[in-house]
Amino acid sequence: MVNILIRYLGIKTKLLEPLSCAIKNVTPKNGTVLDLFAGSNTVGQYLLKDYCVLSNDYQKYSHIAAIALIESHKKYVIDSLLPDTIYNKYYEVNINSLKEIFRTPLLKEEELLSHIGETYYGQSFDEFVSFFDNSPYYGSETINKHVSFNDCLSFFEEENIQKYKKDPYIFPHMLFTTYYGNPYFSLSQCIEIDSLVYSLRMLLKTKSISEEQYNIYLSFLLYCLNLTVISVGDHFAQPQKIKPVSEKLDAPRDNVNLRERKKIIEKKRQTIKSLFIEKLYDYKKNYEYGNPLNKAFCKDYKELLASSIIEEYKVKTVYVDPPYTNAHYSRFYHIPETLVLYDYPDIEFFGRYRTDRFQSSFCIKRQAMDEFKTMLRLCYQKNLNMVISYSDTAQCILSIEEIESMCREYYGNNIIFDNAAHMYRNFGQKPNKVLAKEYIITCFTEMPEDDS
Repeated sequence: MVNILIRYLGIKTKLLEPLSCAIKNVTPKNGTVLDLFAGSNTVGQYLLKDYCVLSNDYQKYSHIAAIALIESHKKYVIDSLLPDTIYNKYYEVNINSLKEIFRTPLLKEEELLSHIGETYYGQSFDEFVSFFDNSPYYGSETINKHVSFNDCLSFFEEENIQKYKKDPYIFPHMLFTTYYGNPYFSLSQCIEIDSLVYSLRMLLKTKSISEEQYNIYLSFLLYCLNLTVISVGDHFAQPQKIKPVSEKLDAPRDNVNLRERKKIIEKKRQTIKSLFIEKLYDYKKNYEYGNPLNKAFCKDYKELLASSIIEEYKVKTVYVDPPYTNAHYSRFYHIPETLVLYDYPDIEFFGRYRTDRFQSSFCIKRQAMDEFKTMLRLCYQKNLNMVISYSDTAQCILSIEEIESMCREYYGNNIIFDNAAHMYRNFGQKPNKVLAKEYIITCFTEMPEDDS
């Protein structure tokens, strides 16, 4: 079973079988496969039954997901994962403190969500839109915000946040409450998230849980973010606005906008606690014990390929799913990254992006070809087989012809090209869904003997 904690751009769920076949062609049974840009860790999970799997990604949130999904955990660790461990005195003291500070807007939010019922237009809904559009967050002007926040606006201002930037462990934790309220999450959900993080940190600090347990619990919170975020495409790059409907509900886009309104309200009504506990039990029920050598890394790919880790783990094949377009993944997943770091970052724009977010050279036109060549060279020098997935769409920075030319520069004629066409979501473009040509390119040093 493939466990999805993060809805990822370009997630390879539709290509798992052809990718597995390509990897099998060049990798001996029980050999070691390195997933170099692991992202959601979907491919790595699919390979667990046949190989030792190493997962790598430069982003911290992907590393946390890989610890939960790729690394092998002993039975007593899985059995020890319990809701009561997390929903404890630390959680209660943090959530009660935040509920007191933000008492008036919390009550207003609850009242508005209740009054809407199942009617996604009219006066009650318009009142909710006013609350949704005028909720404060760190970095925004605190003037002309919703009146219910008047008594707590100082908590969103620079003076308060600077204290947390100097010491992110200050009580009460309130990063999500002050950074990522509406549109992204409801105020209530933010308070739950902050309180869960406080609980986890205190449990780790008091050695009530291990770092291993901490990381697994944190991965469940990543799952919660994905199911509750209000963002275009259900990622984190662009906060979603509530679009208007006509008075008589007879405009061409009214039905679409009403469906989106319903989706937003349904997400706002969800509780983090119910989703967290649901994922915890699902994880325990479906956890599969893999190779004890499976390992998650959080390194720049060049550092990893040049290191002794390749020899130490006897890596045979590297699976490569590099960024294809100029859309930096760090912009789409800046909130999960901040959850894991929990560091009260400097942010910018309406999307509240981290100013220190990672910029991949694969996403920069003038750098992408050199970066791809560097990757090929490092793999070839370590005598590694490669399985590369790359799309052939108008948005791709490199063409398939350029990819093929670079592969042949290092691996000569030891290359196999396969085409796996599938539909993908074309975010921000029309049509919304496009038939993509996804190429699977196998570069091999030598084919393994058939051990079947």
